Amino acid sequence: MLITSTNGFISVVNSNADIDHLVVRAKYKSDLSRLFDERRIQPIEHEVFRFGISICKQEFADTLIKMIKCIDYTNFETPMITID
Repeated sequence: MLITSTNGFISVVNSNADIDHLVVRAKYKSDLSRLFDERRIQPIEHEVFRFGISICKQEFADTLIKMIKCIDYTNFETPMITID
């Protein structure tokens, strides 16, 4: 899953080591450090994403909830069509 937000651009994939964990990856360490403690972020070997953090699924769900609560709806555009 790819997520773009004001916090940055991240990729979320299943962990190969643990089915209950995910790996949250980013090209830039700063994109992850806005969401997680910088001490947890590790360099990873990937052609695009150079930094990652292993995280349990529940902690990631909590992180997504925090991100959703920070949405600024005043920044949304008005649609040109209406949906019935």
